[in-house]
Amino acid sequence: MIKYVFIQNEPFLLPKVLDKYLRDHHDTTAGVNIQSVAQGKRTVFQTAMELRRLYGFGYFQWKLRKYLIKKILGKIENDWIGSTKRCHSVRAVARKYGVEVTEAIDVNSEAFLAHLREKKVEFILSISGTQLYKKKLREQTPKGIVNCHGALLPKYRGLMPSFWTLANGEKEGGVSVHFVDAKLDNGPILVQKRYRLNPWDSLEEVMARSKDLAAEAILECVRLVEAGDPPLIPNLAEESTHFSMPTAEDLRRLRAGGHRLV
Repeated sequence: MIKYVFIQNEPFLLPKVLDKYLRDHHDTTAGVNIQSVAQGKRTVFQTAMELRRLYGFGYFQWKLRKYLIKKILGKIENDWIGSTKRCHSVRAVARKYGVEVTEAIDVNSEAFLAHLREKKVEFILSISGTQLYKKKLREQTPKGIVNCHGALLPKYRGLMPSFWTLANGEKEGGVSVHFVDAKLDNGPILVQKRYRLNPWDSLEEVMARSKDLAAEAILECVRLVEAGDPPLIPNLAEESTHFSMPTAEDLRRLRAGGHRLV
């Protein structure tokens, strides 16, 4: 089964997720498409400014500093020296396994659809992808497109599920790998994995835990699809909840529950 990966251009946790997947499936993966970190219809700058307003200067500058360090290390170690012993980006992970990369491309464009047909892609994995996958793309992918979402669907559809599970005082978090259809986070679920949420957990800890489970869920999903006729879990729209970008009041609720950002 020829696969293709769509993945967000996030340097902190996603390189490790991609590495775990490609370690097992690099020889049947035709390419990796790297998508913007922008949330929804926002630009990258607009997304950054909203997060700055939400989280405050302290957390924002800490995250920005970590981001810049990752970019510098990636440029030196991965690009200039050419080493992939430590991969500081998803692009470097793809290079490590000899997998072709596309970037800054509309995956629904006719040119990219033709690229996927030329590669004979049968199955697509979206790992924190930020584009919508339209009808033509879905129809030409015979084994389907799956998306890995950081919540226990049908609850917590939409943006930043790790934040919302903490802000709402949930006792349990998780990840879901589901088939993509015409609606956001709506298709039937192949794999769900759960983890406990503790009162002292920070947002950064929960996001890291979610991505660790995501790697396991993705590998399990591929095994099920390759085996054929995978069992599906209903993703019932009538039981769904949907969340968007948090506000300062939502952040206060998260902190009132005893949680920190870091």
